[in-house]
Amino acid sequence: MATNWGSLLQDKQQLEELARQAVDRALAEGVLLRTSQEPTSSEVVSYAPFTLFPSLVPSALLEQAYAVQMDFNLLVDAVSQNAAFLEQTLSSTIKQDDFTARLFDIHKQVLKEGIAQCSGATDCSREGKKHI
Repeated sequence: MATNWGSLLQDKQQLEELARQAVDRALAEGVLLRTSQEPTSSEVVSYAPFTLFPSLVPSALLEQAYAVQMDFNLLVDAVSQNAAFLEQTLSSTIKQDDFTARLFDIHKQVLKEGIAQCSGATDCSREGKKHI
């Protein structure tokens, strides 16, 4: 189903209202970035850039993305399971970026303790996890 954006794009007032609502939603959903004025403060943030309307992608590029998707997913999975590689690769970022450092600390803690959260395939009870 094709959408006719022409009338919406012609109505400046409606477009401004849509943009205001989209920004409010982004803020409410946590689509946030720290500001350049306060790069280390979590109290001073702005919404991350986004578009109001879909962007056209040439079909040839979309097909290329589909073609490499499985290989890319396998690569991300392999990297996520190689703690030494992750630590070596992220070491300079971890030293400079508190957010990445905290995420990596969580990663190390999970590796140390094991995964303790219940998934859809387990039944969590006070005695611990029971596979169903």
